[in-house]
Amino acid sequence: MPFINDRLNEIKQQQDLQKMLQEDRSRPIEPINPSGPPESLPAVDDGADLEAIRRRLRHRIVGQNQAIEAVVRSVAIGQAGLNDRDRPLANILLLGPTGVGKTELVRQVAGILRSDPDDLSRIDMSSLSQEHYMASLTGAPPGYAGAKESFSLFDRSKISGDPYTPGIALFDEVEKAHRSVHRAMLHVLDNGLLKLANGQETINFRNSYVFMTSNLGSAELLARSRSRVRGILDKTARGIGVAESTVYRRFSLANEGMVVRKALEGFFEPEFINRIDEIVVFNSLTGRDAVGVVRLEISDLARRCALRGINLAVDPAVAVFIAGQGFDQTYGARSIKLLVRDQLATPVARAALGLRGATGESVQLLAEVGDGAVAVIPVES
Repeated sequence: MPFINDRLNEIKQQQDLQKMLQEDRSRPIEPINPSGPPESLPAVDDGADLEAIRRRLRHRIVGQNQAIEAVVRSVAIGQAGLNDRDRPLANILLLGPTGVGKTELVRQVAGILRSDPDDLSRIDMSSLSQEHYMASLTGAPPGYAGAKESFSLFDRSKISGDPYTPGIALFDEVEKAHRSVHRAMLHVLDNGLLKLANGQETINFRNSYVFMTSNLGSAELLARSRSRVRGILDKTARGIGVAESTVYRRFSLANEGMVVRKALEGFFEPEFINRIDEIVVFNSLTGRDAVGVVRLEISDLARRCALRGINLAVDPAVAVFIAGQGFDQTYGARSIKLLVRDQLATPVARAALGLRGATGESVQLLAEVGDGAVAVIPVES
């Protein structure tokens, strides 16, 4: 029964988190570094240091090493100039459930190869669900308003790049666009050019990495995770002590990949799939992954606090505690953001306002677990 399987999964996650909590209680309390990633992470100056790119992506994207390796492979080919000159640098399709880091991975690649995580041309394909919206991409045809101006959703400067900086284009949730939009994308994926409807201008993608994200297969994966058969299989694996083994994990991921690829082949036409260089299936987040994401969210919160004159130190056990308060695998990292906001950001805000009001004076706070909740207390300077 689905609700029994859900309960068994929750119990297993709680056991794993309790084990991690005991381990973290022995670690010393350290202040969060508000200036950026750990000093051990190398800087990426020219996009050519593949190991530096890999390490920085793994620092920000949790539990998706396979996807990171696919991106690093594509960047290596593009930066070495070994790609087909008549196509984009790479066409990469990222598949997986919501909240696992597909869009965030592309943003982090933009932050490494360009100036900022938001320095990319992002198209929300759900806004192109109707056929007549295709004019938003290709511009208005001759005889219609706006044909001479060649308006388009694309930011050409972020697509064409320059001789030293590649462009990045992101088609987010590509499956939600109309079929006519998919057909228009065939020219982009195949020869790296998109001729606008007025016939006079062309957008060049040949110096750009083209990323697409999709949630195809997510509904089927969710149904399978709650099925009776999967529940019995997972329970048996836990009973014989192989649930956390590499072999069983690979078996589970292989099954997920088969479901997603079947959904992909059933939705897109073969000529569309055949133009994609890398098809990557993201993993669902586990309880351990959830703790890693909580730690990233805590670091981001500490940076925001530092900008407001709040020096925040966090007990390592806080991350494990928050992850155990209601991490939902269905919603992935998005559910974790809400947990951090409710369990940590709110107590920090109340403590800061209680100490200094709205004066903006510098304060030092410590967050730790106590009496079944996160407690934020002031620290004498």
